Amino acid sequence: MKVIFVRHAETEWNECGVIQGHKDSPVTIRGTLETLALLTVLNNAAFPVECVFTSPLGRAWQMGQALAGHFQCPLVIEEALKEQSFGQYEGMTKAYLAREYPSQFLALFSRNAEFCPPGGESLASASQRVIGFLHEKMATTTHQTFCVVTHGHVMQGMLALLKEGNIDQFNRYAQPNASYTVLETCGGEEFTLRWGIASHLLKLPNVE
Repeated sequence: MKVIFVRHAETEWNECGVIQGHKDSPVTIRGTLETLALLTVLNNAAFPVECVFTSPLGRAWQMGQALAGHFQCPLVIEEALKEQSFGQYEGMTKAYLAREYPSQFLALFSRNAEFCPPGGESLASASQRVIGFLHEKMATTTHQTFCVVTHGHVMQGMLALLKEGNIDQFNRYAQPNASYTVLETCGGEEFTLRWGIASHLLKLPNVE
């Protein structure tokens, strides 16, 4: 079984360094180019994708639509694939949070997966949502290859759990917009994982 995890394309808030969480913003022109580049590389890899599961947030759903249309397969919305909720920090720039609340900024983005933003949820909790979805689908689905579209921060936590068995070093697993990760099970608990694949983005033009 192969699971292809995809991070959504660049949005206006990504470009401006604004914390999104459960809020949303439109995909940029570069984000559209990133999506096209991703579709090309997945097509060249000849993954026989049978279904696409996506977060309901607009930026992920848009990527999910593109993937499902490309592979001519069903698109299924899954609440469990949402980004971590950043609560009161959503809509705030990372630069402002780092300047005004440096300890919270460091805890949130590099040091403490148990830290819960005011009115939000911890990365540890959000990552378990995604891991729970993954385990449930791998145990019950008849699909041999499927895509999962989700978000950058929660993917860091998920990847740390898969690679290291704990979430402590989640900041090692940052990946760019429209990158992808391939999880391939080899029977039982054995698996191979190639994460943060982004070579298809290297030749994209600079877009003003």
